[in-house]
Amino acid sequence: MSPDVTKRISALAEKYYPEMVRLRRTIHANPELAFEEYATSSLVAETLEKLGLEVKRGVAKTGVVASLRGSRSAGDSVVALRSDMDALPIQEATGLEFASKNPGKMHACGHDSHTAIGLGAAMILSELKNELRGEVRFLFQPSEERNPGGAPYMIEEGALDGVSKVYGLHVLAQADAGTVGFCPGEMMASADELYITIKGKAGHGARPHHTIDPVVVSAQVILALQTLVSRNLDPFAHGVISICSVHGGFAPNIVPPEVKLVGTLRAMSKEWRRYAHERIHEIVNGICYSARAEAEIKIDLGYPVLVNDEAETVFAEACARELFGEESVFRAERLMGAEDFAYYLEKVPGTFYRLGIRNEAQGITADIHNDHFTIDESSMKAGAAMQAYLAVRGLEL
Repeated sequence: MSPDVTKRISALAEKYYPEMVRLRRTIHANPELAFEEYATSSLVAETLEKLGLEVKRGVAKTGVVASLRGSRSAGDSVVALRSDMDALPIQEATGLEFASKNPGKMHACGHDSHTAIGLGAAMILSELKNELRGEVRFLFQPSEERNPGGAPYMIEEGALDGVSKVYGLHVLAQADAGTVGFCPGEMMASADELYITIKGKAGHGARPHHTIDPVVVSAQVILALQTLVSRNLDPFAHGVISICSVHGGFAPNIVPPEVKLVGTLRAMSKEWRRYAHERIHEIVNGICYSARAEAEIKIDLGYPVLVNDEAETVFAEACARELFGEESVFRAERLMGAEDFAYYLEKVPGTFYRLGIRNEAQGITADIHNDHFTIDESSMKAGAAMQAYLAVRGLEL
């Protein structure tokens, strides 16, 4: 690859910027939920086919996998670039000209821009095909927003076969548009769903001694579960347990037969995640035993801890400095949110990084999963350039 590759990629990102905007706005106006991304995946596949890529549709139901094979010899490496496509069940309130046409559905997490960026990277790399050593594989994935996520199904259907490195990005509303942030090691938490039913004995509220009150037991359980983090987790480690839903009772003078608790458990290590599962059962069952109540405990496993490969993150950060300069690179913070890109990183070295999309002067400040969320679209130039440059440099190593 010629030494002026950064300039060429930046120029190509500028060239294809209007098309990225068009694609992003088309996708934004027509949001589709997890595993329903039929129109989106068709648009993606058609765009990639026009570029001459080898395209496979219907991967993990609505996913698309495309390959761009370089023309230079001595290249059998495969670098994968991932983009997610699904929207959220939110009613949009941005007032944008290209706002959602689908009631109750919105691209409030930036996946419309992720998809447009992925397509932009494909456009850039298509012009550099004769200089690529190996294959760039584009993964357009369904269902990042809904457990169990689309990533495990993409992997099961061969999306990572032969892949040596994988890179992905996510927009960040707290960082200025066009900046990029990296975090080596553990970056995002595992996310498990808790479903706990406390079963007691119903009766009159004026005669509680004839009942086994699941409301009181539930209150004790909720408070005791907070000690999971405050008294069981290393103070220098990271973890969260939150009971976010409590349902029980139907009258002011009737002790109900049961109370249902729903919550989330977040962990930054596999070891503490397993230990926390054990302690949840011990705490809940212990309190219920002392009150003569019973408990049903169900823990639905969510996404695993997202662990960025140390070497690949250092490499990607260096690439960002070469492409954008020191002032546009920042250290991304760890988040207790979850992301199914973690499944790819369990199989293949790579890194997941942040792309700033904030523009206070334009009033673009809303966080993700908000009905006013949008992006500074100029950030897509940086995103597409970064993904393309990572692929180029990754194939050279």
